[in-house]
Amino acid sequence: MLRNHIKIAWRNLWNNKVFGVINIAGLTIGMTACMFILLWVANEWSFNRFHEKLPRIYQVYEHQYYSNNEMLTTTATPGPLAEKLRTEVPGITQVASISWNAEKLLSVGDKNLKFQGHYTESPFFNIFSFPFVEGSAAGALTQPGNIVLTDETARAFFGDEKALGKTIRLENAKDYTVSGVVKSPGEASTVKFAFLLPMQELKTEHPWLSSWEANAPRTYVLLSEQADLTKVNAAAKDIVKRNAQGSTTELFLYPFSDIYLKGIFKDGKEQSGRMEYVRLFIIVAVFVLLIACINFMNLSTARAVQRSKEVGVRKSIGAGRFSLVSQFLGESFALVFISSLLSVMLVWLLMPMFEKMVNTEIAVPVFTWYNLLGLLCLAVFTGFAAGSYPAFYLSSLNPISTLKGGMLRLKSSAVWLRKGLVVFQFGISTVLIVAAALVYLQIHFIKNRNLGLNKDQVVYFTNEGGVEKNFEAFRRALDGKPGIMASCVTNQLPIDVGNSGQGVSWPGKAATETVLFDKLEVGSGFDKTMQLEMLEGRTFSDDHPTDKDGFVINETAVRLMKLEKPWVGQIITNQEKQGPIIGVVKDFASHHIARKAGPMLITPFDEAGGKVLVRIHPGEAAAAMASIGEVYKQFNPQYPLDLKFMDVFFEKIYRSESVIGRLSTVFTVLAIFIACLGLFGLAAFTAQQRTKEIGIRKVLGATVGQILVLLSKDFLRLVLVAVAIALPLAAYFMKGWLDQFSLHIEISWWIFAGTALLSLVLAMLTVSYQSVRTARMNPVKSLRAE
Repeated sequence: MLRNHIKIAWRNLWNNKVFGVINIAGLTIGMTACMFILLWVANEWSFNRFHEKLPRIYQVYEHQYYSNNEMLTTTATPGPLAEKLRTEVPGITQVASISWNAEKLLSVGDKNLKFQGHYTESPFFNIFSFPFVEGSAAGALTQPGNIVLTDETARAFFGDEKALGKTIRLENAKDYTVSGVVKSPGEASTVKFAFLLPMQELKTEHPWLSSWEANAPRTYVLLSEQADLTKVNAAAKDIVKRNAQGSTTELFLYPFSDIYLKGIFKDGKEQSGRMEYVRLFIIVAVFVLLIACINFMNLSTARAVQRSKEVGVRKSIGAGRFSLVSQFLGESFALVFISSLLSVMLVWLLMPMFEKMVNTEIAVPVFTWYNLLGLLCLAVFTGFAAGSYPAFYLSSLNPISTLKGGMLRLKSSAVWLRKGLVVFQFGISTVLIVAAALVYLQIHFIKNRNLGLNKDQVVYFTNEGGVEKNFEAFRRALDGKPGIMASCVTNQLPIDVGNSGQGVSWPGKAATETVLFDKLEVGSGFDKTMQLEMLEGRTFSDDHPTDKDGFVINETAVRLMKLEKPWVGQIITNQEKQGPIIGVVKDFASHHIARKAGPMLITPFDEAGGKVLVRIHPGEAAAAMASIGEVYKQFNPQYPLDLKFMDVFFEKIYRSESVIGRLSTVFTVLAIFIACLGLFGLAAFTAQQRTKEIGIRKVLGATVGQILVLLSKDFLRLVLVAVAIALPLAAYFMKGWLDQFSLHIEISWWIFAGTALLSLVLAMLTVSYQSVRTARMNPVKSLRAE
């Protein structure tokens, strides 16, 4: 029987090549899209899952409360916190502080390379699972002068030789002994590093890290297996309040397993973060696959007229319904099997392109036994979902009516089901069109809005070595060189300000008022380098030596302070330092647009390190790069120059939104294409059902245009119903997404009008081919069988 089923399936596929190709193409596209989405979701879900003690690892967060019911949730914590948690909170077995990323120059002999790393403590290795390739956790970072390398970093300096016990120089200043080599963190790790140094050395270098008044390191803890998280949080909650006078900060522990997907807070409440996108694209994957299955149903049922007599003959000679169902389901599974093979091939071929589109390497292995098992389950589900309706419908046909040659008609319930499926297809497609359009417009708005500064044509590099020691001489040597317009030094990039603090006072401020200010330190020439828009006064300048005692604030700070013009010259206080306002700058984009813009205090640069910013003349990038390299080599020959463009960094800030924009666009196009295939199937079915009716109408004088309207109007009604249902849903869901941004576009009426028009045009184009083809058919052929 199986052999007979295979023969019949192959014969039907061969005799109906167009329907077969459309069926296979629709299923292949749907399954390929579904596989890519699920691989991306699995990759997102895989982050940090390799840590053996993951369920017991937590990161310490702070809720900081300010006036006007404002709240900031941050992962920056006081330096002394780790020791307090270790000794005062029951249930915590390990605690480790970790600094923010630090780029350092490592040297062995004449090999000088820059890497990103952290300062941390030895319990780090008892909390996280980074296996040792050389050495052990017991001997790592236990002494000053220790350094732990990753295997990739060790290989860069020592090749295949053992690195343990060897010496490596840091910043051309101090030698360190390699006390361990660990396996490099993979792509699926949020904690990334090329080296680790003892935290105590950072505290010695920066004494303020031992103060409860300053936040910087991140703190991670490992709970005991019996620990009660509620009790641990209660014990840790007020530690900062007890040790920092006047503090309103409250601590809580957040699961490390949720950091990547959910670890974002707004107004003290957890946000969905990337998890929202994961859930969204799981739904998209299901919908795309369902649309492909619906197409299969539509196209298979459209062929029911041709196969009705086959069913009648087989039933009349004794074939049972089970035999017919198994035959039609077998044909469905055969097509799904072919589609699955094609999907696997497409995934393998298109994976590099997909990784480029999502801007990440898919760390999840594709061709593993569990993935192949998942593909098999997906194929079985698809085969049954796609073939069930045609199989049970065709097997239910009455053999007498089919053999009499009467017209095969669907029951009214089946007709409504098919129409409902088409409405569902185009409804989902319409929602996706609106979503893709709004995501594109929001991202375009983000990248092209007035930032208040000019990020383009600006390069930056680390202020270090000879440049740091002789910056003013370096700056003067750079001035006037080909391609150079202006330069300055800052403690951080002005489009990614991470420093903030209290301590700012002004006339009229209440003693109990607490306000958080963004804080940025800049050198002379900052306004020219970043082309700021000054509302009043200026930024710091070497031509005015007294500027070192002044401050620059933004317009939000002016509104907060309720200052009256002229603003310049009024006295404010930062910490215990008093000085005049020398300038007011128009608000500029200093961090991600999802974060609410706040008041900013800009002070003169007076610390080591930071970034050197250089504005280059448009169209003279090559000359400017050569000029910077030439002067840099004179002042800093031992440090490699690592020039980066600020607009590229800006793109990275919004990388997640850009990826979501690309994904939504691609899968929207695929969903629309598959939905149009479904509409084509329904048009073919209807045309076959009404072939003789159309023949009679043409004999009686109906024109091609009249018949085209007759065949198309029902489809357009379905599309209009789908659009009417989908547009309000799209508006509701997309408003929630846009509200995540402090600045966003408005949802305009023309987006909905354009989407409705596009849906109708696509439907009309899809239906027109089949309708025109049927309308132009010779009526003699359609009536010959009567």
